[in-house]
Amino acid sequence: MKKTKMLLLVLAGLGVLFLALIVLSFQGPFETEAAVVPVRGAIAPGSVEASPGNVREQVQKAREEGSQAFIFEINSPGGTVVASRQIERIISDVDELTVCQFKDYATSGAYWAASACDEIVTDPLTITGGLGVTASYLEFSELMDEYGIEHVELKEGELKEMGSPYRNITDEEEDIFKDILNQTQTDFITTVSENRELTDEELEEVATGRIFTGKDGKEVGLIDELGARGKAEEIVEDHLNETVNFKEYRREPGILQLLLGSEEDVELKTEEVAQKTELEIPKLYALDF
Repeated sequence: MKKTKMLLLVLAGLGVLFLALIVLSFQGPFETEAAVVPVRGAIAPGSVEASPGNVREQVQKAREEGSQAFIFEINSPGGTVVASRQIERIISDVDELTVCQFKDYATSGAYWAASACDEIVTDPLTITGGLGVTASYLEFSELMDEYGIEHVELKEGELKEMGSPYRNITDEEEDIFKDILNQTQTDFITTVSENRELTDEELEEVATGRIFTGKDGKEVGLIDELGARGKAEEIVEDHLNETVNFKEYRREPGILQLLLGSEEDVELKTEEVAQKTELEIPKLYALDF
């Protein structure tokens, strides 16, 4: 009788083990996961991987799937001001550990966005910094005069034609543009300074808009660690105190998205094409090439 009970217990134990193995074969191993989100190319609403919409989408998806940390793999010269600022806010709003790992370059608006990360890792020879904004436009009125071409503009609003390529700007218009640039630069530098907790001396050096190598950037407070992807992963595993499975989150673009950007940006591109007949003032960029 005792032998029968023992045999039944052994068989029951084997049955439970067998069922557990079946469940694991479907679910896979129980691992701690961290997300890797690439941010590549010029930052803009129409970018496939470097638009605020795409970064937000990948972050949300990774969080829903249980990622406990994020590596933002950045290879970008910067881009439009508002899009750079939006990505900075998206990263800043992530509660989990965030590590930015720079590739060949991460300058201007790309650094603006990256400054929100808890840790920044870069190769010693990565190009970074370039904390500044620009606005430019073509002016070819003298060429038109040479060929006897006249541009006739009907408008309402004294300053509506600011930035027109058909004439040079007035002193009043130049002052307005400079004020806009100053406001944008102030927001840019203030955000980076607060995110990075820069000293007055460090702030004075980086606010000139110059670029740095990764090694020099570390000396002025822009970089935390020198290294590559492995270093970023090491920081995550040390923070979580366990082995981590790193999963890449990126959108696989279709043909239309390769041409126009993410789905939500296709409408913006269509609207932009429709508005090309309207004169556009110079756009602000936090961009380095």
